[in-house]
Amino acid sequence: MQPIVNGIKNEYKACLHLERVNFHSQTKWHDLLSPIGTPEFALLDSSENVLYRWVGFTEKSEFVEVLNPLCGG
Repeated sequence: MQPIVNGIKNEYKACLHLERVNFHSQTKWHDLLSPIGTPEFALLDSSENVLYRWVGFTEKSEFVEVLNPLCGG
């Protein structure tokens, strides 16, 4: 998943901020997201509301389908 995440980070860096969160660490993000699996990805708005969630192995196209309309792609 790391190559896909790095590609997403580079491609969409102008319109979003990526934050890596350890599934097993009790942090603000863990409390906010209540993760249900690993790997898991969540798209949040500026108010930290979850807009979309991906769980398990995810193809780049699944991210692109959601992110392009939000980032003007």
